[in-house]
Amino acid sequence: MLDPILESFKGKGKLVLASVILFSLGILVGYYIFLSNPDYVLSNIEELLGNILKIGEAMEKRSKLHVTGLIFQNNVKALLVIMFGGIVFGLITVFGIFFNGFIMGIVMALTFYQGKSIIFFIASILPHGIAEMPAVIGAGAFGLKTGLDLMFPKGKNRVELLKENLNKNILSLGIFVPLLFIAAAIEAIITPVVIKFFG
Repeated sequence: MLDPILESFKGKGKLVLASVILFSLGILVGYYIFLSNPDYVLSNIEELLGNILKIGEAMEKRSKLHVTGLIFQNNVKALLVIMFGGIVFGLITVFGIFFNGFIMGIVMALTFYQGKSIIFFIASILPHGIAEMPAVIGAGAFGLKTGLDLMFPKGKNRVELLKENLNKNILSLGIFVPLLFIAAAIEAIITPVVIKFFG
């Protein structure tokens, strides 16, 4: 049962690296855009961080179970867009990976802008990020593989390549979805406690 799922991950090493680079580039761009024009970013903060702000509000008013579900739903949607966006020759995948990094860069810069330390930022990201980041980066690798196969089929049938990639993408969800659920539960239950400790 587990073998086909694990098999779907083979040959993705370089694409994982590409996904990490795109994500890191997004962080740098988001961070420096905030630094260069914080007033503009702050005036558009709801458009940029809408989902994060909603989750923050829910944490104050709703149950941990509700917040876990909200975070999980949000993260699954983002992951599916990144992974299956590869069918548009990888363009949506590239943007999705970059944008997720961009948002993290904005959040990092905003944290420092508010006078918080790097330790506080790490504490607010690390607990759930341990499970969430590998899922996002991994989904990016799957999306990039789909896009590259469609752009450069190397003499193979594009329709068959698409079917093969989509099948592997679906199998990989057997790993990614549980990771996202674990990350959501940690973010809803444990991360707020850690933040208070380091706040």
